[in-house]
Amino acid sequence: MDEFISTVKSQTFYMDAFDELISSVYIPCYYWFENTACSDTEFSGTFMAPDILRNSFYQALQAFPIFAGRFKTEKNNRGCVKVDKNNLNMPEYTDSCWDIDFQQTKATGFNTNLLPETFHSACGVTAATRFATTSAKLGIFHIRRFKKQGGVLVFVGIAHALVDGYGEFAFMSRWTEISQWMHDKTKPTPSTEPFIHDRAIHAGYRIHDTQAINKLTLESVASASMLSKFLSHLSIGKRNILYKAITKPSQFACCSFHIPANRLQELHESVQECAPAGTRLSANDVITALINMVIGQAVHNTRTDKHGNRFLSRITCSLLGSKSPRLETLAAFAVNMRPRTKHPDAMRFVGNLSFVQSVLLPTEAVQAEPSVPNLLAIASEIRKSLLSMDTEYVGQLNYLLNNEPDTHMRLAIHNAQFKNRIMVSCISKVGHYSLDFGNGTPLLARPLFRSYPNTVFIMPSHPDLGGCDVVMSLDRDVANLVVHDKNWMRLVDTHEFDI
Repeated sequence: MDEFISTVKSQTFYMDAFDELISSVYIPCYYWFENTACSDTEFSGTFMAPDILRNSFYQALQAFPIFAGRFKTEKNNRGCVKVDKNNLNMPEYTDSCWDIDFQQTKATGFNTNLLPETFHSACGVTAATRFATTSAKLGIFHIRRFKKQGGVLVFVGIAHALVDGYGEFAFMSRWTEISQWMHDKTKPTPSTEPFIHDRAIHAGYRIHDTQAINKLTLESVASASMLSKFLSHLSIGKRNILYKAITKPSQFACCSFHIPANRLQELHESVQECAPAGTRLSANDVITALINMVIGQAVHNTRTDKHGNRFLSRITCSLLGSKSPRLETLAAFAVNMRPRTKHPDAMRFVGNLSFVQSVLLPTEAVQAEPSVPNLLAIASEIRKSLLSMDTEYVGQLNYLLNNEPDTHMRLAIHNAQFKNRIMVSCISKVGHYSLDFGNGTPLLARPLFRSYPNTVFIMPSHPDLGGCDVVMSLDRDVANLVVHDKNWMRLVDTHEFDI
């Protein structure tokens, strides 16, 4: 730790619209490592040795000084993270042992609800539902060791305003790379290439034009309202306290579904065969279309007032002159814009550079039977929207969102009008299963969000299983309908409810 502290410089990282949009939540991820050479002796510190994990952590932290900062709000209401070398807000790092058998936990499907209550109060459920405040730790890293060296749980929770999924994985890659080298000096020397945290990099590719932006995005930020101005003038801490007060994570259930590679391939091929000549759909396009139909139908068939951010939704509808939420489905999906910027340093930037693109789906399209033609129609819209996000589009979007102080809140308020907004993040190319601290790769890597409903992750399954895992955070009533939906479950071979 002392070596890290000696390298830190006082500095301020100003947030932009991409950070402000998700400033309230953390990125929580659980990594379960099994000791396949487990002995019957009590823990002696040899499997994923504590000193190696701790020392490599603080060495990796040298490339992420922003993790030791604090949220602040400037006089102009501009949010920032201030790092004060004389008053650091060090990440929360703990390493302790449990009197719990790893194999018994494995048999439950690694259900986090069955972990000790002390773990939940420290970081488990808390970080999956935690809201960032000015006094909060911006990084939470907990190591929990099972008895007799049976395995290790590495929990990571990073304030989303600091990094996106790409940045979280960049940190984990640096940490495990250093740990591997400390464990075995014959391994390649860890990289010391610095990452970029300065949001000023964005200013280099802002295009003062909006001709390429789609109509839906333009409409969502077209005009300010009393609510958007009010929320944008709140400090980060106060705004996130408000979000916490009106969100009830206990009503959400996290479900995990494993989809075998052959079933996903069959579905993809059946839809692709019906596509017009020259139209190329990815498997992710098709499964995202199916997810929107399945969840959309489940939401439609449950009580209207139980979904979304009810408080914000009601205020929004009232201020916009509407008596009830809009019934169309807002199909949203995160897009990593780094390759699209063509900026020479974009791939070294680890802050938020992903935008949630949306497609408006008519109610009749979502409520239809998920036949091949209907899946094709939705998947084609998703693919068309993705292809539109070229370098020019990204530059114009960057300008649009950062042009006025309340633009990001206009977007959030627009989204709150919809009863059914489904957010899908495809992280199928992120190598979570390649992370190795020196004793092997994870048996399971899983993000768990319980702060917002209708949040879905598509991620690779363990290499031994193949296919993909789909992790959903849903209202409990909606989740119950999804796990009984025949069109969805015929694609799934195993699933876990409320993990």
